[in-house]
Amino acid sequence: MSDERRTVWSGAAATWLAILVCCGIGALAWYGYHATAEWQRSSALVVERRSQEAADLMTTALIRDMRGVQTTILTSQEESRHVFRPPYEINDLVAAAFARYPYPECFFGWGGQQVPVVFARTDRLPRWLPQNQQSDLYPVRAVANPAALAALRRRVELDVNLRRRYSIFEIDIDRTPYQVIALLSYQDVTREELASVFGFMVNLDWARDRYFPDIAQQVSQLTGTTSGIVFSLWDEHKHRVAGSSPGGSVDLAATRSFPILFFDPVLTAIDPPDDLSQRAWTISTSAAGDPTYALATRGARRSLIVVAAAVITLAIGLLITARAARATAALASVRADFVSTVTHELKTPLSTIRAIGETLVRGRVKTDQDLRKYARLLVQEERRLTRLVNNLLAYARVTDVTEIYSFEPQQPASLIAEALQGFRRQLSESEFHVEVNAPSDLPPVRADRIAIVLALDNLIDNAIRYSGDTHWVSISARAVARRVEFQILDKGVGIPSDELAQVQRRFVRGRSARGNGNGLGLAIVNRVAADHGGEFAISSEPGVGTQAVLSIPVGA
Repeated sequence: MSDERRTVWSGAAATWLAILVCCGIGALAWYGYHATAEWQRSSALVVERRSQEAADLMTTALIRDMRGVQTTILTSQEESRHVFRPPYEINDLVAAAFARYPYPECFFGWGGQQVPVVFARTDRLPRWLPQNQQSDLYPVRAVANPAALAALRRRVELDVNLRRRYSIFEIDIDRTPYQVIALLSYQDVTREELASVFGFMVNLDWARDRYFPDIAQQVSQLTGTTSGIVFSLWDEHKHRVAGSSPGGSVDLAATRSFPILFFDPVLTAIDPPDDLSQRAWTISTSAAGDPTYALATRGARRSLIVVAAAVITLAIGLLITARAARATAALASVRADFVSTVTHELKTPLSTIRAIGETLVRGRVKTDQDLRKYARLLVQEERRLTRLVNNLLAYARVTDVTEIYSFEPQQPASLIAEALQGFRRQLSESEFHVEVNAPSDLPPVRADRIAIVLALDNLIDNAIRYSGDTHWVSISARAVARRVEFQILDKGVGIPSDELAQVQRRFVRGRSARGNGNGLGLAIVNRVAADHGGEFAISSEPGVGTQAVLSIPVGA
């Protein structure tokens, strides 16, 4: 009783000691983290504010540039814009717009019943205009009444009929999407008679591929956001259009959304056109690379590393102690189970042999039939005792002194025959169907005969013991590359997949194990295979059967 109390008190003391150590580790970690977190938080607030300011500046600059043509060119007071006859005095206004703003692909206009005229860039002609190779130093090319502009004019006339001030819509011309912004001028204040139409077209595909990446980079430089701040521009489908993915913490990134409209949205706020898509893109800026924040982060990390090293050291010490205690307890339990099992395994056949001997000595066996019965039982128990002793001796042998192996060329068929010899009577009495396929022309293996026979003996014994109601065993050997594979197959109860690795360890038996056993058989097979430079593999399916394969290299 005193030993039990001592054990209980020792366990309680160890538990309280572990609790106290854990509390100390937790307190140390919390105080260290709290101190460094406050340091980082103050730096993060400054950096976050910089990110927001950069996002606001970039968004404002982009929106202002996108509305520039509508607010400065279309509303220009130059009366020449209404002249859409040669020599096209409006060319100078268009040329100035092309020089300042890259996104208009072309301007267009007409007056009253005049034919429409397109004013395109000479260096970036729309593909629906004639693509001649004429060399022209002037940046504007005027094309009167192009066929592709018919659909656009019909769409503008719908807004003229509604007496709108602006005609804004999106249209596909020659499979190219455009956003169109046109100013409608009238002869009178009641907008009864159209005076002129003047507008521009933005190639949305080109704007995505060329305009936005270039203008976003320029704006980031002009607004001073290149100092430790990275930006990215995302479309409505969350695909990146420009910039790079912001690194670091998401909390330090600022995002702003803006519409992809090359005009002031107020113009369509009251009566938005149905054929104008509402796209919202996003600018994201991050100051994770800001030098101030980087310095604060590095300092905090150094402090955390020191604290973490102390915490980890304490935790590792506690873990090692706990694992050592658990391993000691597990080893003691395994040893106790092993001694109990081996003691029972030794006593059972010895008791049976002693009982048979006493029966024979006292002359209680009267008939030859009883004598043969007791003789068979005596042989069976002797066989059981011999296997146990061999396994115990083999376990000590393969564990400690593997150099006492005697490696010699051995014929696979001979090894199988010797292993089967000890099971002949048991197989016959239990009416087992045994299939043996070991060709005599197989190459010899380089092996210790006693060790290989013992390994095969254990595999055959397992196949017989767990065969269930299907008394069938297959034993075969075949040459594969530079090895010979010994295969033992049964149709027994099988082994669950989660136990396959465990049952190959010493002193471990599966949950479905029946009868007596010491859990050494498969461990010995595994070790014999490793000592011979071979491999051992076992596969099984509950209710279907088990296949064990022992692979041994052929002799030199």
